[in-house]
Amino acid sequence: MSKRKIVSIIVLLLCLGTVQLTADTIIDSVYSTPELDGSISFSQNNQSCSVCTWSFQMGAGDVGMVGIWPDPNSRKRAYVSFELPQIPDGYEIDSVYIRLYQNHCAGNEYPGFPIWDVPGGDTMFCIMDHIDYGNELDVSDWTKGDSGDSGTIHTNIGVISDSAEYGYRYFDITPYVIDDYTNGRDKTQYRIRFPIETDWDYLVDWLYFLARSADPETAPLIVIYFTSYNSIEDEIFPEAPSVSFYPNPFAHSLTISFSTPYGYLENIKIEIYNVKGRLIMKLDISTENETQWDGRDRYGNVVCNGLYLIRIESKDVNVIKKVLKLN
Repeated sequence: MSKRKIVSIIVLLLCLGTVQLTADTIIDSVYSTPELDGSISFSQNNQSCSVCTWSFQMGAGDVGMVGIWPDPNSRKRAYVSFELPQIPDGYEIDSVYIRLYQNHCAGNEYPGFPIWDVPGGDTMFCIMDHIDYGNELDVSDWTKGDSGDSGTIHTNIGVISDSAEYGYRYFDITPYVIDDYTNGRDKTQYRIRFPIETDWDYLVDWLYFLARSADPETAPLIVIYFTSYNSIEDEIFPEAPSVSFYPNPFAHSLTISFSTPYGYLENIKIEIYNVKGRLIMKLDISTENETQWDGRDRYGNVVCNGLYLIRIESKDVNVIKKVLKLN
């Protein structure tokens, strides 16, 4: 017995925004809120905080020495907020990913990942906290994300960056967004920081992500996948092939494998889309039961790191799977 979803043709509702891929799958892309994006800096000299919003970037780490900043070994934490869309009738959340673009990084003043000159500093990566700072970013939000603060929902939910490479960073925030919906919050909000924020060496150790005021192509984004909970059980096609992807995430090559105990592989169509619903590549079956995607688009260009949707369609099966390209 197999479960087969009743699907429709691909309908692109917006170039970026809500995209309906099938009758059972809707994707909503939501930019962060510019007035709530920003950084909070903590001054070692004054032992006080200051807030910067509406900037084109937001940073976390140690600001370094006198001459670069007038306040040595002061610290930064970044904050990002997204308005939550209404869940479509008949649908539920399948998964949610946050996308940030890392555009600057320094370790001990030189280009590279922050270098923390303390025991265990080489394992201290940039992490995120799930927080609630409401409708305004102010100095009181400095501690939101710390254990015991009333604005902390989940502290240290995982690593958002462990590399000096500029480019997109993705992180699965599904359980935290579900928690926000469950508890009636209209936003999902996060703090970005390092487990330590200064090593007192008077050298710059920080990284920056582009904020909402930057180019939309690189601005903070969450991608929400909604799936219908009214999918229909169907026994008409017991011979429908099952599909698997490996490795996922992948770096250079993704194998798409079909398990077909009844031998049905007729007229299978494989299409790859980005999260905006744009067609990237079409694939053919290269062997009897599998094919590969080399991470290139139909023009031969290597695609950037990120989330992609693979749609497999035949007379017996019509499924969409998510894969993540990381290298």
